[in-house]
Amino acid sequence: MKRIIRCLLSLVLICLLLPSLSALAEQSAEARGMEKLKTALNWQCVELPKRESWLEEWKTLYGRRAWYAPSLFVEAMPIANCGVPMPPPLFEGTKVTVLAEENDMSFILYYSTEYQLCAGWIQSIRLLEDFPGTVYNVGVPWEGETKKLDFVQNTWSYGCLPGTEQRYTVLAEPVKNCVGFTLDYQLIAENTSSKWMLWGSRTVWVSDGEKWTALGCFDYAENGTVRVQVWLPEPMDVAAIATWAHCHAPNIFDFRQWAENFRIA
Repeated sequence: MKRIIRCLLSLVLICLLLPSLSALAEQSAEARGMEKLKTALNWQCVELPKRESWLEEWKTLYGRRAWYAPSLFVEAMPIANCGVPMPPPLFEGTKVTVLAEENDMSFILYYSTEYQLCAGWIQSIRLLEDFPGTVYNVGVPWEGETKKLDFVQNTWSYGCLPGTEQRYTVLAEPVKNCVGFTLDYQLIAENTSSKWMLWGSRTVWVSDGEKWTALGCFDYAENGTVRVQVWLPEPMDVAAIATWAHCHAPNIFDFRQWAENFRIA
């Protein structure tokens, strides 16, 4: 009899504690989300999700191609076309981290074309689970064992790739003994009505901080996002990454690029 009473008391206690445990879980999701959010440049300029909207497990998704604009609009509030000053736009194929979901909108963190971490709201239907662009390979895959370095902060160079008028990507810290990395590339502003003048292969270059080395080319025959898996012929220190466009007008367009998933011998 005493055992039955103890069991009943335990069940009652669990039932009483469930709402508290649920609240603690929500607070935990909110606290983790806020900690991550505060790394964004504009986190104080966007409306925060409701407590119940924060996700326990964040999602990694990609921007969909925009139909009637060169990029997708990101809102400062969980309302489409809210009319307040907006965060930077989101381009096709840009990786985002979804921290919360509310009103068919996703609260995301993403890097702008100027390599700034930004936050904002976007319609969830505008995001995809898989990278939407074409994937290319440059070089021969490394056969030895490697370690993976997912993230290194990218920034734009102050100057241009020697012999060109195109900026390149500088890594916050050189990656030592690098044998491969992933490069996202996309033309984002044409600045001409003759699109064909901008299409053509792109050569990937890397610098160790002193000299530049050409690694190979990938095709770019139409506008859109591409992902390039780049392999180096031997372990090298990589401090900067550039793309050189082989086209009729290589210096008039704007583009974005992002390097990540570094492989280290």
